[in-house]
Amino acid sequence: MSQQLEIMLLDKKMIVACPEGQAAALLESADILNKKMSEMRQKLPTTSLLNVALMSALNISNELINVRQQHQDSDHAMAQSLMNLATTIEKTLSTDK
Repeated sequence: MSQQLEIMLLDKKMIVACPEGQAAALLESADILNKKMSEMRQKLPTTSLLNVALMSALNISNELINVRQQHQDSDHAMAQSLMNLATTIEKTLSTDK
């Protein structure tokens, strides 16, 4: 079941459907998008609202991809460290026998 939620994007009020329990996340998402759109509007005041929205969405998507890559790199480094630790433990235990 979903609920109706009111958000503001560049001083434009919108009513959107929101799944139950997701209102806080949707409001936070709308706030992030609104801030990006405001920044873009300040940089390019003559650009159409559609282009401001598209460029803002593209920037947010790029940030998401960068964060995902950082997490993958971090996960890989952690997995490598755990494998090294396991190898060290195995060597230590095998020499103690």
